[in-house]
Amino acid sequence: MEGRPSMTVLRSVHRRSLVAAVLAAGLLAGCAGSPSFLEPSSMIASRQAALFRLLLVPSAAVFLLVEGWLIFNVVRFRRRSSDQGLAPQVHGHPALEITWTVLPILLVTALFVLTVGTINAIAAPAGSPQDIRVHVIGHRWWWEFEYPDLHILTANELHVPANAVVQIQVDSVDVIHSFWVPQLSGKVDAIPGQTNELWFRADQPGEYYGQCSEYCGLNHANMRVTVIVDTPQDFDAWVENQQAPPPQPDGELAQKGHDLITQGICSNCHILGLEVPDESHQPSPAEAAGVRSHVGPNLNHLLSRSMIAGETIELTEANLASWLTQNQVMKPGNDMVVNLTDEDVAALMAYLKTLK
Repeated sequence: MEGRPSMTVLRSVHRRSLVAAVLAAGLLAGCAGSPSFLEPSSMIASRQAALFRLLLVPSAAVFLLVEGWLIFNVVRFRRRSSDQGLAPQVHGHPALEITWTVLPILLVTALFVLTVGTINAIAAPAGSPQDIRVHVIGHRWWWEFEYPDLHILTANELHVPANAVVQIQVDSVDVIHSFWVPQLSGKVDAIPGQTNELWFRADQPGEYYGQCSEYCGLNHANMRVTVIVDTPQDFDAWVENQQAPPPQPDGELAQKGHDLITQGICSNCHILGLEVPDESHQPSPAEAAGVRSHVGPNLNHLLSRSMIAGETIELTEANLASWLTQNQVMKPGNDMVVNLTDEDVAALMAYLKTLK
């Protein structure tokens, strides 16, 4: 019918629109401001970024050379309508064959030497009493941080002092996760039953963001982490606050909230505070095997954190109250499945907001 585009034209327009949409999405994703090791804030990330840039140059050169030569030959020696029979067959060119064999060997050898040098440069230093030791435990879908020397147990926000060596042990209680803060260090898998290690030393105070980089289930994308690098003075103040025991409830409503956390429904998954064992303490078989009796974060000093739900929701009193009743809406599929009455929520909020 005149005046209407043909189906072929419509399909062509549709394909072009689809390609344009995909390219636009890729460009926008690249501008989203995600943390990158190419903006390093530690020696480890700096060496990794330098090696990447160094590898990128010869890789790009080889790609352009090979693809350019391929395109040239496709165009120059394409079959024409006037051609008859097979094109002339050429076999053997010793000088060329030696060149394309020796050059890649030399290039790969050079890259190998550079890579080994970087690996040696970022190898973990020998431990010292001044190091900050942290045990990182992956849960579905949040991170737990235990400071064994400081007797601190917290979640999702890792505080460390600037210019201090941080020695980290990483494992998991359920499935394989991967701990990665790109601007500070490389990634390391958190594997049930196996403890892996990494280290870093942050150059300057600031907040650095990371993400579980191993697909671990429904909420993998919502398993984030923030490393807060403090000045030494701010870190000491944070440690002092975290080591303080939970406050006593003030009033009948807060007392009910406290009881719900320590003896009621919340105690099935959460703990409040951290008991420091003396030297005579003998770990239970479960403790010795690294099995943790709680599946939710330690709630002590909850309000000292800035985010909840695996670092995906801002921690405000309003959001916290909503989380108690609508957490499956706010983070679908998480392990917190409870039915609380309005009175329970009021009691919990009366006590939780004192945990600063």
